[in-house]
Amino acid sequence: MHRVVFGLALLFCAATGLAQEQAPPAASASPAAQADDAERLIQRGKYLVHDVAMCVVCHTPKTSDGKLITARLLQGAPIPVESPYPRQKWAFRAPALVGLGGFSEEAIVTLLQTGRRPGGETPQLPMPQYRMTEEDARAVAAYLKSLR
Repeated sequence: MHRVVFGLALLFCAATGLAQEQAPPAASASPAAQADDAERLIQRGKYLVHDVAMCVVCHTPKTSDGKLITARLLQGAPIPVESPYPRQKWAFRAPALVGLGGFSEEAIVTLLQTGRRPGGETPQLPMPQYRMTEEDARAVAAYLKSLR
């Protein structure tokens, strides 16, 4: 009896392995599906930039009453607050981020994942040292890259 069960199990494993080997390779995503995925990534990045990380607060110029100048979205701006500590090194201006702002996509991803630039240095305060997931960091980079 044990030999029969063992033989059936062996036959099942062999048949399953053969079926897997003969399965057609997975088709690559269609151009439309790839475009949809890219658009979803950009929209996720927009959400993170505008509503979570709040990049727009420092990297977008404001009117005299503090409203964002949407026509100059993420084009760099003076830092809206002063350092609370007189001797603390503090950035005076947030750089432009439109089209990645002259940074490579990998540099942005590294910065957003580690809080450091690829060379290891940290941006000046008040820039937070983010610890985003790779997926979120790539979404932010995709959104910034999409801006012109």
